[in-house]
Amino acid sequence: MGRSARRSRGFMCAPAFTVKPSITGTAQVGQTLTGASGTIRNGTVSARRWLRNGAAISGATAATYVVQAGDVGAKITYEVTATNTLNTANTVKSVSAETATVIA
Repeated sequence: MGRSARRSRGFMCAPAFTVKPSITGTAQVGQTLTGASGTIRNGTVSARRWLRNGAAISGATAATYVVQAGDVGAKITYEVTATNTLNTANTVKSVSAETATVIA
């Protein structure tokens, strides 16, 4: 393999989502939402987080999230970060579709 091919190899293997993350569950206080990571090509999940109206929810980094009173009126999304194991500088993020507006 030529020198330039070796250098660019990590960039050619950048991770990509072939299926976006998704959420199942009811957007209602006390209910549990479950995030699916989607399908990733050339990488693995390195991080996940839940977002309220696009802003990170503090401490919400598991695959499930219990809807809180502070979420009422907001829409929740699930963000997944994928990293390439050959070159950890290669990362990509993908965000699920929004839930319905959270109800009490």
